[in-house]
Amino acid sequence: MTRDMLNAIKNSAKTCMIALAGACFAFTGCDSVIYDKGDCVASYNLVSFVYDYNMSYADAFGSKVSRVSLLAFDRKSGRLVKRVDADRSQLDGNNRLALEVEPGSYTLLVWGGDHAESFDIAAGKPGESRIEDFHAYLRREDHNGVSRSTHDLAPLFHGMIDVDLPYASPSVPHYVTVPLKKDTNVVRVVLQQLSGNPLDIDDFNFVITDSNGWLNHDNSLRDDEVIHYDPWRLYSGTVDINSDPTDLPGTATSQSAMPLLPDSRAVLGATLAEFTTSRLTTVTDPTLHITRKSDGRTVLKINVRDYALLVMGAHNKNMTPQEYLDRQDEYNMTFFLDKDYEWVSSIIIINDWRIIRNVTPIE
Repeated sequence: MTRDMLNAIKNSAKTCMIALAGACFAFTGCDSVIYDKGDCVASYNLVSFVYDYNMSYADAFGSKVSRVSLLAFDRKSGRLVKRVDADRSQLDGNNRLALEVEPGSYTLLVWGGDHAESFDIAAGKPGESRIEDFHAYLRREDHNGVSRSTHDLAPLFHGMIDVDLPYASPSVPHYVTVPLKKDTNVVRVVLQQLSGNPLDIDDFNFVITDSNGWLNHDNSLRDDEVIHYDPWRLYSGTVDINSDPTDLPGTATSQSAMPLLPDSRAVLGATLAEFTTSRLTTVTDPTLHITRKSDGRTVLKINVRDYALLVMGAHNKNMTPQEYLDRQDEYNMTFFLDKDYEWVSSIIIINDWRIIRNVTPIE
C-alpha cells in the first residue's frame, strides 16, 4: 500500500469522526462542548426552593412546604418543556430538585403545597400546554347560586422566575433559586362580651366575602365570582383579658388614645371563628360580616384588608401594603361587644396590637 493511499485513509477517517461528532452536537444542542465520558448532555440544573417571604424573613420551606410542582417553559414560545413533581422527602438536604433540559431561556413556575383538594391546577402536556394554562382555581361549592368555601384550605405557595440555563453537567451543575410566596391566609375572629356574660357561637353568622378565588400563573387575580368563605372552626369559651391598653406588646392609636375599657383584668365570654382564604390583595375588598341569627341584624361589617393594614404602619413602614399582605399569613382580630351585643368599634385588637379609635364608628 502506497503512502498516498495511507494518507487518504487517515484523512477519510478524520472526516468521518468529525462528521459523527457534529451529528452528536447537532442532535443535542451541545455545540462544541464535550462533558462526562465524552457524552453530549443537556443543561443539568439544581433548583433550590426558598420560602423566606414571611414576617420572620427566615427560610421556612422545610417546615411549611410539603411538595412542589416545578414547570419549565420555553420563554420564547411560552410552551411547557418539562414538569417535575416532588414531595419534600424527594429533595436533597438543601431543598433542591434536579432539572435537566436543553440549554436556553426559560420561565420556571412553581406551585407548592399539598393543595390538590383545595385548588385545581392543570397537569399540562409538554410541547402543547402554555404557561397561561397553569392557573390555580379555588374549589368552591354551590349553595343556591352562592359560591362558598367551607373547608380549611391547604397551604398554597407560588414562585416564578425567568432564567437563562447554560450548558452544565451533573458533576458541575448550574444552580437556580426560586423564592416562594404563600397564597393562603388564616383569619381568626374573636368576639368578646364586655359585660362578662357568656357568648354562644350559635347566636351569630360569620362570613368573609372576596373575589379572590382564581389566581393566574403569575399570581395575579383573574376575574372571578364572589366567594363566601365560611368559618371551618367555631367555638365558645372565656378569655382572661388585660384591658389596660398600656400593657400590651404594641398599641397603635388613631387621633388621641382614649382607654374605653376599665383598667383591670376580667374573664370575658368569647366566641372564635376561624377561616382560611385565598390570597389577600389591594385590588379587591375582602369583607368580614357578622350578623345575629335571631333577627339578621349586623353586628359588624369591616374590610379585612384595611383593618389588617392598620397595624402595618406601626412596625413595617418599609413595606408596601401588598408586601405586608403577602408576608403576613395569619390575622387574629378581636372585637368587643357591649351588653346589648353592639360592637364597641372604638377599640380592636389585631395580631396583639390594640387599635384605639377616636373617630366616627364605621358600620
